[in-house]
Amino acid sequence: MKLYGIRLLVSDFKQSVAFYRDILEIPLEWYVEEAEYANFNTGEAKIEIMTRKTMADALGEAYERATAKIPTSVVLDFGAEDIDARYEYLRQKGVSFLKEPHNREDWGARVAHLRDPDGNTIELYQLL
Repeated sequence: MKLYGIRLLVSDFKQSVAFYRDILEIPLEWYVEEAEYANFNTGEAKIEIMTRKTMADALGEAYERATAKIPTSVVLDFGAEDIDARYEYLRQKGVSFLKEPHNREDWGARVAHLRDPDGNTIELYQLL
């Protein structure tokens, strides 16, 4: 099998779409507001955005908005050719970072971390 994409289940559809489209500048491939569904083209695999309620409805499950903060269970990892320049660019767009760019010798990489509007962790990754 081949991975088609990663679907992020979000609370605020429009805010999440705006973040990935306008802040991270990932090309929006498909957008259906009525279905609360968007698809971003990252190259090989896609990032999909859908509300938690829409997914619960699709599965025939009851939807209850979670009030507790969910710990990180997934990290979206994006390659960057110049992580320091990307960091500064995103900071100028108002992005708050969890960790500024730093070398992880044990990973052979320079990384920085941030969160999307729903708290999903995003890692910017540059090979050393």
